Amino acid sequence: MRIAYWIPIAVLAVVLAGIGFRYGIMRQGITESDVITLYAQQYLADHAASGGAGIARISDCAARPAEGIWAWLVITCRPEGSASDAGFRYTVNWLGGLIDLEAPGQTPPATPQA
Repeated sequence: MRIAYWIPIAVLAVVLAGIGFRYGIMRQGITESDVITLYAQQYLADHAASGGAGIARISDCAARPAEGIWAWLVITCRPEGSASDAGFRYTVNWLGGLIDLEAPGQTPPATPQA
């Protein structure tokens, strides 16, 4: 068996191991508290920019585990005493990146009509 046939497979294995190691190191330092605090601060900025009713505070935010394999947390923030649809919802992936943002007044996409 020629060694030249195995070189691409070995290179691919080394590259995948390097990528896995990099993401493992990145994920190691992220805690749920860090992510919730980050998006609570983002909520303060988003609430101020939207001009929504109520006074925004960091304590307005709560997190729960997300459903599915790509999402990690769903952080829901809304001012105390406001309607349930008046809040922001941040869906976050395993590395702390934003997957989806639902803002108040944002309508979901309509179902296409055939």
